[in-house]
Amino acid sequence: MNYKISILAFLWLASIASAAQQDTLRVFKGRPTQEFEISGQKYKYPKPRFYTPFALLPRTYQAFGKEVFRKESLKAIGAAAAASALLIVFDQEITDGMQQFSRYIGLDNRNMSKSLIKFKIGSQDFNVYDAPQNLNTAIYSIGEGLPPLLIAAGLAVHGAVKKNYRSYSTAGQIVQAITAFGITSQLLKRSFGRETHRSATQPGGAWRPFPNWGVYQKNVPSYDAMPSGHLGTMMAATVVLADNYPEKKYIKPVGYALTGLVGLSMINNGVHWAGDYPLALGLGYVFGKVTVKMNRFLNENGKK
Repeated sequence: MNYKISILAFLWLASIASAAQQDTLRVFKGRPTQEFEISGQKYKYPKPRFYTPFALLPRTYQAFGKEVFRKESLKAIGAAAAASALLIVFDQEITDGMQQFSRYIGLDNRNMSKSLIKFKIGSQDFNVYDAPQNLNTAIYSIGEGLPPLLIAAGLAVHGAVKKNYRSYSTAGQIVQAITAFGITSQLLKRSFGRETHRSATQPGGAWRPFPNWGVYQKNVPSYDAMPSGHLGTMMAATVVLADNYPEKKYIKPVGYALTGLVGLSMINNGVHWAGDYPLALGLGYVFGKVTVKMNRFLNENGKK
């Protein structure tokens, strides 16, 4: 029954993607545009609205599917699959080595944080922000969804104040890309059912595909290792920012460096295995790319 739920969820994504094949221009029809020159090309940015990222979600999955199944993408998919398989074989050794090195340099690998902002609904507590209490946790927290959303909020404010559609659109693109990735990664986590290092009952962690969703929620670390939501979110946000602001040369090196540090910190604190990363990075990259492409248009007779 559990695998049927996951399959139905994937079929639902496929169905809304199929229904979204109408031109994206329809979403922006009648809206004013601003032109920006980016890497020698002139692009038009339509004026977005607050709901634009969510209105474009179905089309995001359709564009993602087309991109993944292009002939040119097969090599990248093969490389990601090979990297995942190789890392999974050596995951236990990689984790043990990372944690041993951490102890050697005196880096506390415990996941220590203090809840500063939280609210309660009935008997359920919801933490909005947990302040890190050591260096490893501080690095780990960079990969949470909050930092990209804060960047998006800053861009949205700048876009609104300066009447700058590129800033405003980029803010929406970050939300669109990480939302699309987040839904996909949660479905995949509930399909693979891989243990984290913290909860591992065997070297490399056990795999329990298609766990009961209720059981999953009661003991998430026993099932949610693959793929990494943190790294995919960071990759998607970095791609969106770098593609919209290529003149800001620091975005890629800073974004990729922080992504690497977060990846190491999560191996160190036992949240993820190295083998959880290639799929997450690939998904985040593609969702970022297709999101940018559908939110701006080449100034060539209205064609994308």
